[in-house]
Amino acid sequence: MSNIQYAPSIKRLCAELKDVDVPKAKLIRSIIKGNREDLLYIAESLDKYRRDIHWQRFNCINYPIADLRAELLNTALGCYGVEYLFEGSDGLRGNLEGCTDQPICTYLNTGDTYAATLLKYRGRWQIGCWGDIAERYLK
Repeated sequence: MSNIQYAPSIKRLCAELKDVDVPKAKLIRSIIKGNREDLLYIAESLDKYRRDIHWQRFNCINYPIADLRAELLNTALGCYGVEYLFEGSDGLRGNLEGCTDQPICTYLNTGDTYAATLLKYRGRWQIGCWGDIAERYLK
C-alpha cells in the first residue's frame, strides 16, 4: 500500500470550502500530505497563533497519525470537531460505542449536515458533505 496522500487541489479547496484562501489551502494540503514530523511542526506553528489546540494530549508515538491529521485540519478550518460515521449492528451511528471497525467516514463538523467540508471517505481526503454519505448507507 502506498504512503502517498492525495489532496484536493488548491483551486478546488478555495472554490468549495468556506473562508479558504490560497495560503489556507496550501496549509490544508500540507496537513493532508505531511508525515508525522511535518504534522508536529505544523501543530507547533498553529499553536503560536493561539488556535484552540491542546497538543499536550497528542503523544508523538502512540497517537494515530490519521487522528492527528484530522485534528489539525479541524483547527485549520475552524470547524466544530472531528466526527465519524460507523456502520453498527443497529445501523449507522456517529459514536464509537459498539463499533470495532474503522469508520466509514471521518469528517469535520461545519455545523450543517449538507455543507461542504473535508472528509476522509474510501481512504482519501476529499470535499463533500457527510449527509450524502450517511444517506447512501441508510437506504
